[in-house]
Amino acid sequence: MDKGLQVLLLTIFVAMLGLGIVGPIMPLYAETFGATFAQIGLLTSTFSISRFLFSTPAGRLSDNTSKKLVIQGGLLIYSIVSMFYVFATDLNQILVFRFIHGIGSAMASPIAMAYAAELAPQGQEGKFMGTMSLAMFLGMGIGPLIGGSLSDIFSLSAPFYMMCGLTALSLVLTTIFLPNEVRDKTVKLEKRPAMMEILKNKMLLACFIYQVVNSIGISSIMGFLSLYISNSVVDGGLGLSITEAGTVLSVGQIAGALMQRPSGILADKYNKNHLIMIGGLVGSVGMALFVFSTTFYNVMGARLVFSLGTALISPALSSIAAIEGRRYGSGFTMSALQSAMSLGMMLGPLLPRLFPGAARVL
Repeated sequence: MDKGLQVLLLTIFVAMLGLGIVGPIMPLYAETFGATFAQIGLLTSTFSISRFLFSTPAGRLSDNTSKKLVIQGGLLIYSIVSMFYVFATDLNQILVFRFIHGIGSAMASPIAMAYAAELAPQGQEGKFMGTMSLAMFLGMGIGPLIGGSLSDIFSLSAPFYMMCGLTALSLVLTTIFLPNEVRDKTVKLEKRPAMMEILKNKMLLACFIYQVVNSIGISSIMGFLSLYISNSVVDGGLGLSITEAGTVLSVGQIAGALMQRPSGILADKYNKNHLIMIGGLVGSVGMALFVFSTTFYNVMGARLVFSLGTALISPALSSIAAIEGRRYGSGFTMSALQSAMSLGMMLGPLLPRLFPGAARVL
């Protein structure tokens, strides 16, 4: 395995582990400041708005300068803002910190994917993207279990300290061990393409539209899942512990992570469009099952079905973007795909405000 890819896998895993640790407790932390369902949705959307605004500029910057430098900048922001959450005194401050957090995310994960895309040999894009997704999903998967346990044992502030430490470690590993990318001078890039020029590529346009719609569905449910699991039955939840909420999120993420690399290999061998369609259908079934869940095991089963669908989609979409992005710059293209996801993640959590019935379900 390429040394650059090895370092990327390790650093992104550690960074995503830190981010995943705060996953199950962020809505609960916001509740301690008196946040309503709509405000919790706004909190999630703020992170996505920031990613939407800054992902594409960060991608263009990485193509024109250094992907390693941009990743370092993102991890530095991650680490610093992690401590800001602990000292927040009201919900408005958390919203500001969440926006800054989104800037760091826009500079780190999509650029890491772009770096891996440049390392991928032709015909193995799915395998490389699946391997990167495995590291990211695995970190996000183990994180909620740790975060839920830390919250139950210590306090809701403990996961933020852990996220700060892990992200700082990731920054150190990146600085010391990740080499600057070697650009392939035989690949001729279009000169500073605008987003509208890229969207003229029908394959990329289809990927972006699918990413937006799929992310709306995901974020409208996942942003409130920990509340649904841990709230009392009287409040419309299952009344389970934060640890159990973290377990559901962790097991689902870990299962999805373990399926990423095999799905990436499938994407290299079979029609990527067909895999995306099948994954979308399976994921929709998983979403529907959440509505009928009444116990811990019901929610766990729904989460696993949903994870299978996501695992089929992610490497196929990323590999298409990696292939098509060779003409435009991998950083710009992968970041544009992340912007599409962020747009969907931005809109999804706001749906309960537009349709109050959704908030009563989750």
